[in-house]
Amino acid sequence: MNAIAIRDESLFEMTLKATVIYDDFDFATRAAALLERVALRVHEAMKWDVKPWRLDVLKQSSLAEVAGAEAADADLIVFALSKTHSPPPELAVWLEDWEAHRQIENPAVMVLIPGEHAAATPLWHELKQFAARRGLAFLSSHDVRDNGDSMQFVHQLWQRRQPAAPALELSVGLPSPPRPPPHWGINE
Repeated sequence: MNAIAIRDESLFEMTLKATVIYDDFDFATRAAALLERVALRVHEAMKWDVKPWRLDVLKQSSLAEVAGAEAADADLIVFALSKTHSPPPELAVWLEDWEAHRQIENPAVMVLIPGEHAAATPLWHELKQFAARRGLAFLSSHDVRDNGDSMQFVHQLWQRRQPAAPALELSVGLPSPPRPPPHWGINE
């Protein structure tokens, strides 16, 4: 008798969650595409669940709370900011609220700012310092292009989120299962 196992690819796919804070929609879509490319390069069965939030939404406290609640279980917070070079006050408030309510143990902060001198902006420095103070991994567009830290981080996220193998529990004090009667099996 032959048995053919049909493998459903979706069963083996892991989804990681990213929240994207953006100030330009086109740049946000480029950031989401970048995450997908990184996922493909990792060579694991994974995909991203990307939730975008416009930066100016954080000015309204009720919407900032919704964005924070949505980002609480994000593996990665991406700041795709092409027009903002200094951190607005509402961003600092949102970051502190997100930090207080986050549910993921080791998320990362990624900052994507176009241009060669992105690391010279006050926004980049503020977000890097925030990540350092909180012990969070910090990635920037330079990391994605050049040294592969982002791929390594995504791979680590993927491995961390894999379901654990079921552990065998020792049944101490429980009776053993009943034995079949003698001469019950075909080979006895």
